Amino acid sequence: MGSWHWNDQESPTTAVGVRATMGAVTMKDDPQAMQRPYVFVRGYDSRLHVNWWDGKAWHWSDQGTPAGRTVIEKVGAITVQDGPNAQQRPYAFVVTDDSKLHVNWWDGSKWHWSDQGAPSGRLVREGVGVVSVQDNPNAAQRPYAFVITDDFRLWVNWWDGSKWHWSDQGTPPNHTISRPLGVTTMKDDPNAFTRPYAFVITEDSRVWVNWWDGSKWHWSDQGAPSGQPVKKAVGVISVQNDPNAQQRPYAFVQGYDSKLYVNWWDGGKWNWSAQGAPSGRLILDSVGAVTMKDDPNAFTRPYVFVIGDDSKLYVNWWDGKAWHWAAQNTPPARVIERPGEALTMQDNPNAKQRPYAFVITDDSDLWVNWWSLA
Repeated sequence: MGSWHWNDQESPTTAVGVRATMGAVTMKDDPQAMQRPYVFVRGYDSRLHVNWWDGKAWHWSDQGTPAGRTVIEKVGAITVQDGPNAQQRPYAFVVTDDSKLHVNWWDGSKWHWSDQGAPSGRLVREGVGVVSVQDNPNAAQRPYAFVITDDFRLWVNWWDGSKWHWSDQGTPPNHTISRPLGVTTMKDDPNAFTRPYAFVITEDSRVWVNWWDGSKWHWSDQGAPSGQPVKKAVGVISVQNDPNAQQRPYAFVQGYDSKLYVNWWDGGKWNWSAQGAPSGRLILDSVGAVTMKDDPNAFTRPYVFVIGDDSKLYVNWWDGKAWHWAAQNTPPARVIERPGEALTMQDNPNAKQRPYAFVITDDSDLWVNWWSLA
């Protein structure tokens, strides 16, 4: 039988606490290896730090800052793989105090900071998210970082395999982007190219998605839950019924009624579903959404972590037939003060995936609520 645990990841140093999380990924040294979590945070020193697992123990590493700059906002983190048998390499995208995009990335032997700049004549306001795009299953992965600029337009900073580009994705017709929601990728089948989907919330509290059909970009109005405007993002994932099926996007949001809703694609049409809230509670903030697989041939099952108005952690999860709310509670003698990140871990390519939800407590430590198989 498996069980949930709380673990104190502490903080970068005794003098520097965790201010906010910047993104989380899992790393694999080779395709048969165990996944290893890397959680990027902004410390109270406005520097980037990473809490990472080497396979036996956790470590904190100071990633520093771009030269002469400080880190102010997250965009997200991904791993990049140069080929199917290559090591995964983390990339953490951040916004700095000059309102430009920077990336802290691992080349396989050392870390680098790269100045991605900003679209011509514009400043980067905030991040929407980061994904890796692949032209086919044997191709190198290519990062795409979506941001909102100071004129409230969506832009993407993307790698074509040899150089970086900025592309203006514009805005939904006759609307202004007010806040980010998240990004994911879609594959129509296991041998297809990946197609980015970037979700945003407009000034009228509706969800829109900017998506790539394989030849051109589109804006689609996803609307809002019946009678309930969208307040803010919770997380975006892709769900798959089996390893050979089409991937299907799920965008989780919080309504102004402080309840959870999901906009999801069933393979033929989009739907809105009301997920509600934990019994007797309202949702205060979100931690993130992940998908779970019980084995490599299984369907994926969404897990959505949120913080309740009692400052406790809750998860809304799918068992394959029905949705459930479960109370994850809080770290011992601590209060959850700020949201973090969520990811899944796999001990080997044939193992069951295991959720990890990271939060920041009232003492500015990073904590993780994680599922063990034992």
